[in-house]
Amino acid sequence: MKLLIIILSLVVGNAFAQTIPDYAKESRWADFIEDGLMDGDVVWIKNDDREFLSILTESESDSNKVAIVMHGIGVHPDWTGVIQPLRLSLTEQGYHTLSIQLPVLANEAEGSEYVELYGDSDKRIQASVDYVKDMGKKADLLVAHSMGTTMAAHYLSNNFDHSFKRFVAVGMNGRSAPYLPNINIPTLDLYGTEDIEPVLTTVKQRKNASSHNFGYMQKQIQGDHFFNDQNELLIQEIGDWLK
Repeated sequence: MKLLIIILSLVVGNAFAQTIPDYAKESRWADFIEDGLMDGDVVWIKNDDREFLSILTESESDSNKVAIVMHGIGVHPDWTGVIQPLRLSLTEQGYHTLSIQLPVLANEAEGSEYVELYGDSDKRIQASVDYVKDMGKKADLLVAHSMGTTMAAHYLSNNFDHSFKRFVAVGMNGRSAPYLPNINIPTLDLYGTEDIEPVLTTVKQRKNASSHNFGYMQKQIQGDHFFNDQNELLIQEIGDWLK
């Protein structure tokens, strides 16, 4: 009987187990950013009983539009691959940028494990939208890379009252496909010629999932998943689409 109780306890415990973000890792990223940030200002945004770090960078022009920028798996809001170039270049294109810390897991975590964090990422995006609103501005553009695109797509598909007018997804893979049929705003699905396999093998899947969206555009440009040595091309392509 005791053995049965122990087994049932383990089963019930596992059934209700919840994957939580690696807050210690987030804290280390925050210390790293605060010690070395060169452009923009660190802001802390309230999310339930915690705060998460974000980087606010002012537009070079008078604007009330804000682009919320979302990084990829396991990294941070000033990641030099894709995120930093975009959060800075968009300030030259009429946007303030708010690059947010998404929930992360330990380095060895698989991408599939991040599914459990989508609810938390939804809350962080919404908290960021509310923060922008409190600034007297509008979250007009959502820009994301890699895992951030899936978290962004999940949010957009489940929040129909958001203020976003456009969505830029850089290096989006098939995990976003189930959410694309519910996204109706203009969307740029941008990926590289040397991108990772989960991106390259789901090109048709993503396009088919967005067949209802007349504002959807899929484009391949020169580059790998992080657009190493291709930042200028990446920035130009996104800038042209935004025009």
